Amino acid sequence: MKAESKKAVIIGIVCIATYLANYYLRNILSVLTPQLLETNLFTVEHIGLLSSIYMFFYAAGQLANGFLGDLISPKKMVVAGVLVASTASILFPFLGIKVLQILCFSVFGMALSMVRGPMMKIISENTEPNHARTICVFFSFASFSGPLIASLFAMINQWDFAFVVSGLVAIIVGIAAYTVLTIMEKKEQIHYRSSKGEGISSVISVFKIEKFAFYMFIASLVEISGASISFWIPTFLNSNLLFSKNMSNIIFTIISLLRSFMPFVTLAIFRATNEKDITIMRVTFFISAILFAGLLFAPNKWFSLIFLLLALMSMSCSSALLWSIYIPGLGKTGKVSSVNGILDSTGYVAAAMSNILFSQMMIRVGWNGVFILWSALGVAGVTATILVNKSLFLREVHS
Repeated sequence: MKAESKKAVIIGIVCIATYLANYYLRNILSVLTPQLLETNLFTVEHIGLLSSIYMFFYAAGQLANGFLGDLISPKKMVVAGVLVASTASILFPFLGIKVLQILCFSVFGMALSMVRGPMMKIISENTEPNHARTICVFFSFASFSGPLIASLFAMINQWDFAFVVSGLVAIIVGIAAYTVLTIMEKKEQIHYRSSKGEGISSVISVFKIEKFAFYMFIASLVEISGASISFWIPTFLNSNLLFSKNMSNIIFTIISLLRSFMPFVTLAIFRATNEKDITIMRVTFFISAILFAGLLFAPNKWFSLIFLLLALMSMSCSSALLWSIYIPGLGKTGKVSSVNGILDSTGYVAAAMSNILFSQMMIRVGWNGVFILWSALGVAGVTATILVNKSLFLREVHS
């Protein structure tokens, strides 16, 4: 057990550090948006397009790379993804042509899609289930801390320098991860289950996993919250609540920090309620729906800020239940990378479409229309949890 715990710690440190680099790269455009808009080189629509292009390619890549992660070396996929994305981040400030910027973010999205699924496979297939869930809670912590680190880059650097430095740091992390994982492979401390030879049945078997369709829908909701809503927070703070650019970055940093602790809170609630994940989801979606709607009636910017923070923290609980509880528990299926790829792809397609919708809503209707859409996400989540529970109940009665 000591050997297993030690191995889990090493795997956890490597994967969390790599995923942290992955996640701050994802958020670097978001936190730099206020600076980019000040340069007159970018517009809201332009930045919204770049974000959506990234999300679409990330979603497409997740679908393909999720299955590839169960076929070929997860280590090589993870490191290659980080290195290519880092290079794209370094090159972006030097691309003054819009077409090249779009191409750069296409590569950026595809490269980052190579990281999460294979990394989840490394964790779930080489650690005990309890260790895997604990690592994935820290994984979720890293996902929320990513924007925090990205905002720090935005606070201390000019926007072009921030892209370059963030890419260079990620390259160092990727090289370190490759070195450690290679050493562990040579010592035969980590192994991978492969789906080679299974053909189309490998794909079909994923959709036969219990409640998989439900979790696909939940993935859409939490990724819209985690990607689309989070993307526009710095802009909302700056343009709607009228905080200064620096204050907006500080507030976004605080929001990210507070959200980063929600996976730990979620795991504690999950254990205290005898693992009633769907019930917890129903409550947290309901709370987020009420709080997002509350933004319509907030008397001042401080109430708006409180409502926004609590709504996002509530949504973070549902996200943690999906990524830190549900997926790590599927290690024995040998399909973790495929499952993660499908769920992440579904979520990012929804997030990309939502990002376009949000940007158009801001321009044509204003922020109140956006708040209504955000609240509707919580309502959809509550409805889904009621329907899936009803379906499970009827199945038990029938059997």
